[in-house]
Amino acid sequence: MTTLFVGNLKWECTDDELFALFTGGSFIPTSAVVVMGRNGRSRGYGLVTFSDQATATAAMDAYNGQEFQSRNLIVHEDRGATKGSKTASTEVDPNFTGTSVFVNNLSWATTDDELKAYFAQFGSTSAKIALRKDGKSRGWGTVQFSSPDSAMQAVENMKGSDFGGRTIECLIDKKA
Repeated sequence: MTTLFVGNLKWECTDDELFALFTGGSFIPTSAVVVMGRNGRSRGYGLVTFSDQATATAAMDAYNGQEFQSRNLIVHEDRGATKGSKTASTEVDPNFTGTSVFVNNLSWATTDDELKAYFAQFGSTSAKIALRKDGKSRGWGTVQFSSPDSAMQAVENMKGSDFGGRTIECLIDKKA
């Protein structure tokens, strides 16, 4: 099967309308899907799949640059996920150590020393609250541990705990 990327779609375009566009040109696709974002709104492009390469190439040649719903289409072979897509963010950083814990939902008044002390029972070696440009807390921080096992133990035991009147979230920091 071959999939085409169809860009520059109106936000209101539906799967059925996209499918009908190609069947109207006698190129019968196996599927046509308008890609939606997490907010449920169209991302302005769709993916149309054909059963063979020849039909996909002919459809691409026929529809690239053509007007559809008052917009000129951009049609090319689908290249798959791009660097900015979700699949790229799941790759582990080459500098990943497994010894850093991301802690979210902190009180604005939390200091580095308080955060380190709260995780001391698991062997925290340092802690850093993330700050905005004006020096105020961003509500999250990271805690460093001497080993990945200590970090994992801290996450398992401290996530959902109350710290400074707030229920904190903890997870292994994949970027450190």
